[in-house]
Amino acid sequence: MLTNFFFSPFQLLGGACFSHGPYTFYKAVRIGNGRVLRLGSFFLTKLWSDADLVSIGELQLLWMDNRGPNQPLASLRLYFLPENTPDGRRDTHGEV
Repeated sequence: MLTNFFFSPFQLLGGACFSHGPYTFYKAVRIGNGRVLRLGSFFLTKLWSDADLVSIGELQLLWMDNRGPNQPLASLRLYFLPENTPDGRRDTHGEV
């Protein structure tokens, strides 16, 4: 399933699991297509709507910064295929 996580409407799920200073942390989010992503979930994503580049995203952190406009924030780890990097695929990368 391909997800454009950054531009989909989404909703933080459940109550806050932790607070630290102005930050409130959550464990899950529901994205625009109804799919629920929990911390540690992997998903396919297009980073730019006008590009064909697809990468794998891993949801690392969900939080709200209560100092500002209360906009939900997410931290992702992105994984790219070697051929989608500036140096490209090399002999040392292997087949898989």
